[in-house]
Amino acid sequence: MAAEGTSVSISETVLREIARQAHGTVDGLPMHIIRFVLEFPSAQDLAEAGVQLRSILGSGKFDLRPLDDQLPKFFVLQFPGVPRTIAPPRLFAAADFLCDKLSLVSCVPDIGSTLYAEPDARLLRDGAPESAITNAFCWSDAAAPEDMHWAPNAIKADLAWTLENGKGDGILVAQPDTGIATHPELELGMFDLERAANVLEGGSDPKDPLRAGTANPGHGTATSSVVASRVQGKIVGAAPLAKVIPIRCIEDVKIFDGAPVARAILHAVSVNADIISMSLGGIYSPSIAAALEKAVAAGCIVVVASGNCVGFVVYPASDRNSIALAGVNAGDVPWKGTSRGSAVDVSAPAENVFVARRTPEDNETGVVAGGQGTSFATALTAGAAAIWLSHFGRDRVRAEAKRRNVHVQELFRAALRRTARKPAGWNGNLYGAGIVDAQSLLQLPLAEIPSPSATAEAAASTGLSEEDRDTATVFELAASRAKLEGFDWARYGAEASFLAADERRRSDPTKAGLVESRIRPKPTSGLSASAPPVLQRVLTRLEYAPELIAPLDRQPEAKSTFRTLLSRPRIVRPGVSAESPLRGRSAQEIQDRLNRAIKKMDDRPDATPESKSRRRDLFDRSEKLLKKAEGSGGGHNLIWTERADIEALVRLTGRPALKVTDGKIDPAALAATEWEDTFKVDPKGLQTLFERVGRVDLDGEHVGTGFVVGEGLIMTNRHVAEAIADEIRGRGPSTWIVQDNASINFDDRGLGSAKKFRIKSLVFAGSETIGREVNFGHLDMALFEVETSNGSSSFPTKMSQVGDRDVGESKVELIVVGYPARPDISALEDPETHQVRDDIAKRLGEIFGLDYGRKYLAPGRIEDVAGSLGDDQSHRWVFSHDSTTLAGCSGSCVSQLIDFFPILGLHFAGRNLTANYAHSLAAVRASGQVPAAILERLGWTA
Repeated sequence: MAAEGTSVSISETVLREIARQAHGTVDGLPMHIIRFVLEFPSAQDLAEAGVQLRSILGSGKFDLRPLDDQLPKFFVLQFPGVPRTIAPPRLFAAADFLCDKLSLVSCVPDIGSTLYAEPDARLLRDGAPESAITNAFCWSDAAAPEDMHWAPNAIKADLAWTLENGKGDGILVAQPDTGIATHPELELGMFDLERAANVLEGGSDPKDPLRAGTANPGHGTATSSVVASRVQGKIVGAAPLAKVIPIRCIEDVKIFDGAPVARAILHAVSVNADIISMSLGGIYSPSIAAALEKAVAAGCIVVVASGNCVGFVVYPASDRNSIALAGVNAGDVPWKGTSRGSAVDVSAPAENVFVARRTPEDNETGVVAGGQGTSFATALTAGAAAIWLSHFGRDRVRAEAKRRNVHVQELFRAALRRTARKPAGWNGNLYGAGIVDAQSLLQLPLAEIPSPSATAEAAASTGLSEEDRDTATVFELAASRAKLEGFDWARYGAEASFLAADERRRSDPTKAGLVESRIRPKPTSGLSASAPPVLQRVLTRLEYAPELIAPLDRQPEAKSTFRTLLSRPRIVRPGVSAESPLRGRSAQEIQDRLNRAIKKMDDRPDATPESKSRRRDLFDRSEKLLKKAEGSGGGHNLIWTERADIEALVRLTGRPALKVTDGKIDPAALAATEWEDTFKVDPKGLQTLFERVGRVDLDGEHVGTGFVVGEGLIMTNRHVAEAIADEIRGRGPSTWIVQDNASINFDDRGLGSAKKFRIKSLVFAGSETIGREVNFGHLDMALFEVETSNGSSSFPTKMSQVGDRDVGESKVELIVVGYPARPDISALEDPETHQVRDDIAKRLGEIFGLDYGRKYLAPGRIEDVAGSLGDDQSHRWVFSHDSTTLAGCSGSCVSQLIDFFPILGLHFAGRNLTANYAHSLAAVRASGQVPAAILERLGWTA
């Protein structure tokens, strides 16, 4: 079922459909359902708020309840039975709509922030995109020390235990996390289960279900072991006599919703916890800010992880009511993945800290292993806080704080910073006052703790990039909830921090796989209209970040193209094959071919000095490179630059991307290749094909490619559909609401309105949401209804299609026509090392001078036939091909290279240096997954 949004209020349309689809009841605050936290100006009557919402939503099938009695201004609005399939930017737009309608101070959606990525690769499921990113860029490969107690000893906890009451006896440490699982290192006596809670599912059982498929199952078990494991085990916590109150409120430390975490903090307050240890983080949340204020006012010490794999301190560590922890290694050197900045208070061990490990696949045994992340620096410091409180006594500490008219939190922060040890060369601007020293902490008399104001150091940003400095400022201003320069940080702070975090992730190829929004997010009109200078800078950078993050190729069967292309024949024209351009020829002959191609490219008017230099450098090294590739045994001894250069050699001589200009292949581009004879065969047929391929845009921004398959119908990928439309699931068939200003433009450059047509509604999509990884079992296909007239030109007619599925199961020659976009992570990862290298894109881009966002033709052939790829044996609807593609080519047509160029397949994923994938349309037709009425519209019926 599809519904068409109106231009009056797309947010209202979306919200009303969400309410219509809601069904059943909900216990707790479960992950993955649509939820908003409403902040009213004053305490609100529940019944009155419900009446207002029913009027706005046109339905009463929602769940509205107070967040917690301690925060009477905050309510939680949930929609039972409706999973969170809507992109974060659209959820923020819906929240902004509710904010206006209900006159709220703030309205924030739970979006599942992916800002904070726990980098412990052994907690990540094998092959996940996060694994490659964190392994390569923030997870240290240093060997763990032999001493399993090294981390608590590094903060001198062992020496503090020798002091009176220095082991945390009687102190309660609340731990909002994933919950706990049984483990030999976790004695039942170390937990206070009577005070425990499960915020997600409801009730008091904090058991971690250790669900496979989440990035951090067992995280709560690991962090609790660092706080309070008993001395009898292999490892020992920093406070071996303290008690941990487990509070299950997250499933994954990098998927972080504000409402459950806020409620977990408030639960800790209600059961009189002394310390709250939060090894999690994400974007700013007004409800968490309010909960932290309550916790600190109640006398709690709150310690929070500063974050992993980002260049700034995440929220809530950036909140003034948190003590923020950065991480170091066994040599007192900052851990490579730690967040840093002026918001950091102190540091503690975060690399190869021994923890109690539980995973979904461990047969309930559990092991002890090294873990990494500021999660563990936080847990160690929570333990240090516990032994500090037990040594001086809870009542004495509170009395001293009261005498000074400060909170316990500030008294502890002052003592922690004063006693921290500073290794030689320590950068206090980035990593806090030093490394936690529990012995000195306990030896500093309460009366001699300096006043909190005296310990505060001037905020400094030395050492951060300008971009990270801006993001850190946005996070700090969001937490301030101020109205500055005409901007309402209380209302827009959550969205602003989301946009800033997304920009940092999206602009960095090493982090792009962790963005919350696959499509580049657009700010709400209220935010963009009044954004202060620092936020304007963030939004400007966001405009230059990749438009679309395509699914990652994680197929174990994928073969690197530089291996297969060294040995296969190349087609010169239909029906006539020739030897590979790199195999079976002398080095001199290959260099002659390369030299001719380079000269032709250098003569083009768009050639730049940089691209000429890159190409000439490639030529100078080509002979040595080819000899090394010949003897490399499949390319294993080639470094990434050499693999990229082999890719360039193949493209220049046999696998180019040919620019389409005025419905024809650019003669200058074609002349630089050896394909001139092939594309002189039937220029009219080729031009007809070009006319039927268009660029899919949202608000004028490129998100993919589509092509005409019927009267008023275009085909593209489901993951492109997810970027321009919202699927709302619930009690009935899914409803898709297309965003305003979604269009397809058949112009070669994707410009102007003469060939632009509005996309009206979705008529079919594959049944499974397309995740972050390529999954051959999911049909990455969507069909849209499009307006057939735009006042300037008629809608193109459809091309013929290959009906014989055997064609997709043979190694035929083909062409792909699409609109390459600026490369995202799927194009930048080295297939051998899984490192993400923006150098690859820069190197290839300079050699080929690609003009992104416009139409190209890329010749190639089928490599792995349908049914031969491991995960495709049941459907037999995926084949791989070696045409040159980039992210914006998602949804491109794959045509057989014969005179009339019939459509053979739908391109849906690919990566440079590895492989590209397409659905065989004939196989999809035979699969039974497309309804009969749609088959008839497509002309796919017999």
